[in-house]
Amino acid sequence: MTQVSSSSASNAVQVPAASASSAPGIGGSKSLGKQDFLKLLMAQLQHQDPLKPMDDTAMMAQMAQFSALEATQQLNTTIQQNNNVQTIAQAGGLIGKYILANQADGSTNSGAVSGVNFTTTNGVVTPTVLVNGIDVDYSTIVKVSSTPIASA
Repeated sequence: MTQVSSSSASNAVQVPAASASSAPGIGGSKSLGKQDFLKLLMAQLQHQDPLKPMDDTAMMAQMAQFSALEATQQLNTTIQQNNNVQTIAQAGGLIGKYILANQADGSTNSGAVSGVNFTTTNGVVTPTVLVNGIDVDYSTIVKVSSTPIASA
């Protein structure tokens, strides 16, 4: 594991860099999480100069940042759960409807939706609809109708 160093005239601190196990951020990039923040805080407290302890204002500011991080993570979880419920409801509403979907190979697939399957990856629900016995990715649907659709 790589080390991140921070030094001043009175002391030097080495703390672990963000590990590969950190939770991915919204854009899929690595970001610091709660555990990384706690490691940094503990390293800072362990290596502070006893003659110049961290002032209470800085400590309160860091605790406020930690509380804000926790609240943001809880909000992200709630938003993702609401998004999943909406996705499930929308995909389920397609049962009995006719769809037209573009396939990866450039062809189209059309027919009545007879079922919906769901997969969950990292807390994100992704539906696939069953059309003529074939799983069709929900994101490839370009048209929905209550009457049969002719393939283009």
